[in-house]
Amino acid sequence: MDTKFMLEMAQFANKEQGKKITILGAGIAGLVAAYELEKMGHSVEIIEASPRVGGRVWTHRFGDQADAPYAELGAMRIPSSHQHTLHYVKKMGLSDKLCKFVTVFEEENAFMNMSGNIFRMKDAANFFNSRYPEIFNNDKYSPQTKLFAAWLKTIVNTISPGSLRDSLDEDLRTHLMDELERLDLTPYFNANAETINLQAFVQENPGFRARCSKALDMFLTDIVVETSDDLLQIKGGTQLLIDRLVQSIKAPITCNQPVVAIRVRPNYTEIDYLENGVKQTRRCDYVLCTIPFSVMRKMELEGFDARKIDSINNTVYCPATKVAFHTKENFWAEQGIRGGASFSGAGVRQTYYPSVKFNPERGSVMLASYTIGDDADRLGNMSEQERHTYVQNVVGNVHPELQQAGMIQDVASIAWGNYEWSAGGCTVHWDEENHTTNYLEAARPQNTLFFAGEHCSKYPAWLQGSIESTLEAVYDIVSHENACVPATTYSFSKKQNATLTQRNQNRQLASVA
Repeated sequence: MDTKFMLEMAQFANKEQGKKITILGAGIAGLVAAYELEKMGHSVEIIEASPRVGGRVWTHRFGDQADAPYAELGAMRIPSSHQHTLHYVKKMGLSDKLCKFVTVFEEENAFMNMSGNIFRMKDAANFFNSRYPEIFNNDKYSPQTKLFAAWLKTIVNTISPGSLRDSLDEDLRTHLMDELERLDLTPYFNANAETINLQAFVQENPGFRARCSKALDMFLTDIVVETSDDLLQIKGGTQLLIDRLVQSIKAPITCNQPVVAIRVRPNYTEIDYLENGVKQTRRCDYVLCTIPFSVMRKMELEGFDARKIDSINNTVYCPATKVAFHTKENFWAEQGIRGGASFSGAGVRQTYYPSVKFNPERGSVMLASYTIGDDADRLGNMSEQERHTYVQNVVGNVHPELQQAGMIQDVASIAWGNYEWSAGGCTVHWDEENHTTNYLEAARPQNTLFFAGEHCSKYPAWLQGSIESTLEAVYDIVSHENACVPATTYSFSKKQNATLTQRNQNRQLASVA
């Protein structure tokens, strides 16, 4: 839904001024909500459990200097189609900071480590024959089908958790190779017929996706986005968006106040929270809860209907772990690497290189490991020192420079699955056992308690999802209990009417028991 239209709808519904809203959580969802509600004349306060503002936006700076190199421990890229996110980047005066994010498989000089065989991305096709004998030793299929399947397997192996890698293996073994053989794959290879355009293939062949396992089909959407060539980033760090939002709102933001209980009443919501370790109780006219359901499960919840409790308990979260190295220099540039990512293997998965320039006097940064799923769990369950040493040793096989004395000057890491205030990296819609996760149900209010966040959206894991669900919640809050305004007061275009109708139908479907 168009950002401007959503805000127009909220303003249109805002006949009753001066509502008081308590926002739980000072991540991107809570801050955008405060920004918009204040502009409409409402009174807002924000309670944050952790010691910091930003939620899963976390730019770690290696130094106090303005030009210190940094790593994104949380959100790091913005698809150019995510107009809600870009709307707030523009509103916060950061459009001039937008630049290209070079993603995985875009940098041909990046490396791949396949069972100890290390080679450049541009040479990958030369190694597939020995790496995937189960594909290439089958004379039933054409060389083109085999090469395409090998690339598909490589892309999925690089990005996805173990369960989905296993799903693809099973699908290829049972029927997907036959489906590829049936299709004309020529348009999806590059000029030298060595690499593939997965984005175009997935978009133009929905029948292929329909024949994948349910979880793999849903995850292919994420893969297409993550490997697209139109990703953006905010030079200086995604945290700049958080900082500008904080500067733009008047609402008090109180950190270190974890909520421990939420009680829904007919006309108000009551919360218990800890202030300096002492439980306090507050009666709130309206509450917007942006707390992840993985954290809410640990609270005392009262007055919620059974379906809502089921949604809170069963929304699936995927762990994610990141490890960043502050290096003395960007030695990878001498190897022709200007960004993108290598596949370092052995539980480390993706190693990203910065595609922005840092002051060489301050050194540089590589995101040495970015993992999700089972790989993230393994790294997350290690101590920080064990995790850092493990990643150094694994990535050191690809980049021996990391073993040089003094090359790694500092390390920062986060295991989001074990982080107390998120208990997960993001929600997923592709879980093998719980693929009926309903984000509309997650967003459904309970009287004067409303919900927002990436878990309440069709864009899990993205800022876009958090923001879109927030705009929906803002509309619902300001229109709550309002009398209907005569249709002559405001007129929507046909497109806007259609969008509003679809939105209301979605809400009604989510409300059906």
